[in-house]
Amino acid sequence: MTTIGVFTVKGSPGATTLARALAACGHDLGAVLIEADSAGGDLALYYGIPQHPGLVQFAARVRQTGNRRGVLDGLVRTVGGDGANPVLDLLPAPVEPAAVQAAVAELAANRETLTAAGRARPVVLDLGRLTPQAPDTGLLGCCDAGVLVVRGDAVSLGHAREAGWLKDLPTRHGFVLVDTGPYRATEAADVLGLPCLASVPFGRKPLRGRGAAKALQRLWTTLTTPAAEPTSAPTLLEVNGR
Repeated sequence: MTTIGVFTVKGSPGATTLARALAACGHDLGAVLIEADSAGGDLALYYGIPQHPGLVQFAARVRQTGNRRGVLDGLVRTVGGDGANPVLDLLPAPVEPAAVQAAVAELAANRETLTAAGRARPVVLDLGRLTPQAPDTGLLGCCDAGVLVVRGDAVSLGHAREAGWLKDLPTRHGFVLVDTGPYRATEAADVLGLPCLASVPFGRKPLRGRGAAKALQRLWTTLTTPAAEPTSAPTLLEVNGR
């Protein structure tokens, strides 16, 4: 099993959309999407489900018991499956940033529990926008793979390139390019000094079609196979907003 962190360093290029897609791709393997964006959660509102139980209760359980086996039991909700949204298992975060930040800080202080949870079932962390000071940055170090989501313009790539602290983290990293142009995958890889795991077109439609599903599966395999090295930047899926 594995733990995957999905994040951005500037703006909202589609990190949450990609995190949802990856969790849905691994649903048959028990994958769970943990919303851990220190700016506050969105997905409980999006899916129309209660914000609790969720991330806050998960952090409290870790603090009180340190239970590494079944630590997510009873907290994860299955959402989607309505045609527009694929089925996935979700641990939602509250909308209040302060509550998320406190929960994330608790998890970052007990990273071995989150790592152990990722050994029992695949975990996808939606980390939102990261900075060196952000509490959720501490969770990236416990991920087996980190996925930076970035747009293909000079401003976005420039901000990502300046985040040199990413290269110091003990995590295998790569990026997914949201192809807004003018920079393409190979050019972006040269700018960032990171491998491009996939290139996705920018558009209004969410994940649809067999081609998108197959390409997403290739990305999932790349991220969950420790020895895998990305060799190309396949067109994956369309990303809308976050």
